[in-house]
Amino acid sequence: MFHVKQSDAVVVPLATDIGLAIRRQAPVHETTSACQHIAVERSATFGRLYRLDGDAMAAEADEFMLHESLVHLPALSHPGPASALILGGGDGASARELLKHPSVMRILVAELDPDVVRVVSDKIPTLPAGAFDNPRVVLRLGDAADTLRTAQQAGERFDLILFDLTEADDPACAHLHGDDFLRLCAASLTPRGMIHVQLGSPFYQPHKSAALHQRLRAVFPSVRTSLISVPLYGGPWLLACASLLEPRDDSAASLDTRLAERRITGLRYYNPVLHHASQVLPNYIRELLA
Repeated sequence: MFHVKQSDAVVVPLATDIGLAIRRQAPVHETTSACQHIAVERSATFGRLYRLDGDAMAAEADEFMLHESLVHLPALSHPGPASALILGGGDGASARELLKHPSVMRILVAELDPDVVRVVSDKIPTLPAGAFDNPRVVLRLGDAADTLRTAQQAGERFDLILFDLTEADDPACAHLHGDDFLRLCAASLTPRGMIHVQLGSPFYQPHKSAALHQRLRAVFPSVRTSLISVPLYGGPWLLACASLLEPRDDSAASLDTRLAERRITGLRYYNPVLHHASQVLPNYIRELLA
């Protein structure tokens, strides 16, 4: 039986009455920025991981499951994305994956906390993998809503807007999941552009997932939901790809062709068959989102 001494444990909250206990080998780094508490730890199972105000963000061992899905599900559904906005994303992992698409010429990362960029790049460099050194990546510090509003007013439009943020009910980014901001996102897309949002856990956070899904449906004519698995987040995790138009041909054969044409190899989670399989939802989730 697995036992964890309280002094050795990091408890990652999953719901109000349950958490994931992780036996940490040793703290790697802890600091309090102007925005939040940042902790980097190491465990035998997850490797190095980081938390913001206690919530787990990403771990070396399983981050590819989230970031490959968050990026490649929409990016490969698009015939040739050229511009992308990442909301949050200070750990650089989403930018790292977007850089695998040669058609993407500009990636704007809207991160609130410069210390997240600094700490993760220093302590878990495998996450960004040098993404912030690439000239196609532009880091814009500050509130993501302000960053998007400024870009939109300047006439900039995006093929992809990715929500790589903390929880939707976190005070720092709750406004980034509200109706007004979702409408701003819709107005900031190219005609075939799409946004990709993390709905959260359908098991541990069902009401939050359902409410955000309903807000997306009120703004976007097309909302396609995918179910992936992220062990650090407790298992099942929902994503929603929303757009003003239905994606054109994204059959498995077309996705295979795009992967080959873009010379994207070495993916550990995403593949074209899984792309479609992830959209087949269990009945309890279909009922939740109905």
